[in-house]
This record gives sequence, structure tokens and C-alpha cells, in this order.
Amino acid sequence: MVTPNTQKPSRRRGSAAEEARMAIEAADADGVKRSAMTLRMTLRDVSELKRDPKVAMADISYSADGMRYLGVAVDQGGVTQSTLDRGDTSYRRGAAAEAAAAPKPKATRKKAVKKVVAAAEPVA
Repeated sequence: MVTPNTQKPSRRRGSAAEEARMAIEAADADGVKRSAMTLRMTLRDVSELKRDPKVAMADISYSADGMRYLGVAVDQGGVTQSTLDRGDTSYRRGAAAEAAAAPKPKATRKKAVKKVVAAAEPVA
């Protein structure tokens, strides 16, 4: 007997801009403020978003805080799949960049400890 494949057919992925727009609109419909949202995007998706000819110039903006897409802050890199953080998790915007910029302690070698050899007693 052959069991039928009961997996749900995967939805065809759109461009990074379309996926992000859908996630942002769904969060807006749920009542989440755009200032609380953060788009956590892979470097590839950020590059695709910047180069997409369908994205209007007004949709992407840059400031001292970084890049924004449709008014939502964008964190670049540090993830394997792009997601929208709605502000209801413990995720802190910019934490990955701070951790990467923090100086790492220099590795040091342990100092050698001299072993004390007990004097052997003479055998009679």
C-alpha cells in the first residue's frame, strides 16, 4: 500500500519586497505599530530588496538609525531566514551589530604548574 502524501503544498515564495510587504500588512491588520516592528532580513534579501525595480524609491529610506522599508526598521544579517519581529519578543534591535563590534578578550595560555616530586624513601 502506498500512503498518499499529505503534506501541504508549499506556497511559492515571492520577492523579498513582496514577502516583507505581506508580513507588514498582516501585522498592521493585527494592530501592531510600525515603530515596534523590525524586519530581520538576510543579507541576500536586503540586497534583493534594494535592487528590486518594482519597489518605489519612497518605500525605502535611510537615516542615522539605519535602513527602513515601509517605515519599519530593517536589521541586516545575523539570520538564516528573513522574518518580521512584531515587538512582542525579547529581540532587541541592533543587538547583533553591537555584539559583533564588541572587543573579544584575547586568549591566554595557562601558566605551567611545577609538579613537586616527593623524595622516595630508601628501600632496606
